[in-house]
Amino acid sequence: MEKEKNVIATLQELLAGRNADFDASKSIKIVRHADSRKDLPIEGKTYRTTLLDLYRYDKDMFMRYQNEQLKGTFDKTDYIVVCVGTQNTKARFVAVYKVGEIVPSPYDSRCCLLNLQEVDDFRFLADRVTIEWGKATVAWHQDFRKQLKPVTRIDEGFEDADGVPQFKSYEDVVLPYSELKAIFSKEAESWKNPLQSVNGIYLILDTKTGKKYVGSTYGQEGIWGRWKCYFTTGGHGGNKDLEKLIADDPEYAQHFQWCILEIMYLGVTEEYAIERENLYKRKFMTREFGYNNN
Repeated sequence: MEKEKNVIATLQELLAGRNADFDASKSIKIVRHADSRKDLPIEGKTYRTTLLDLYRYDKDMFMRYQNEQLKGTFDKTDYIVVCVGTQNTKARFVAVYKVGEIVPSPYDSRCCLLNLQEVDDFRFLADRVTIEWGKATVAWHQDFRKQLKPVTRIDEGFEDADGVPQFKSYEDVVLPYSELKAIFSKEAESWKNPLQSVNGIYLILDTKTGKKYVGSTYGQEGIWGRWKCYFTTGGHGGNKDLEKLIADDPEYAQHFQWCILEIMYLGVTEEYAIERENLYKRKFMTREFGYNNN
């Protein structure tokens, strides 16, 4: 198969020359994990999450998911090149695994369990490489040698070396509590500077129940100052409903997710900020069905 025109490199070219046994093997499959089911089956149980979130925030559970496969899918396969779907037909490179012993699954008679060992020679590329899977090639597992995958970008990955997520733009902010903690515990300048420069309207989503909380900021410390309060209080930020959830379960904040709905300049008045906040409360009906009590 010829490489597409105007493509600088393919994933195949990027991985070549880094491990002699991998280069010599003819039995390699490339996979794109992008399960569209709302409830993912993992070891006989179901979990309501997405594969991308599972990979980013619970890699151990992600491994358990990918280790259980239908019988015959990876028989006589030496290596698996694993990617996780991001948006549309894009995918991020995860790792290269050597396939070890395959045994029957105790959770599903149709499946088997793979013993996958990550190949260290490719680890430094994890999360950094985005590929185009292709619209015509819809199969989630393919022959690595035959299906060339164009590399569309190489960047710093989802997180930096300290586990702090990359700040891209205000519109892209979607922070689970684990990432909020990483940002504020390290006083990450890459986040502090942009969040301290603006005020805004923000939303907290309870991913367990779907309930929402809308808040606003209008102080001189901007969004940074308000969100730091959620970090120092263990996730509730002084909201009575959220505080009760965390009092009942100290780990409940792991279900919270922060995002920015609208940004406002740092000198915005309290009156205007609250006016905008109330608009979003009406839009999302967070007084009737969420955590807003005013």
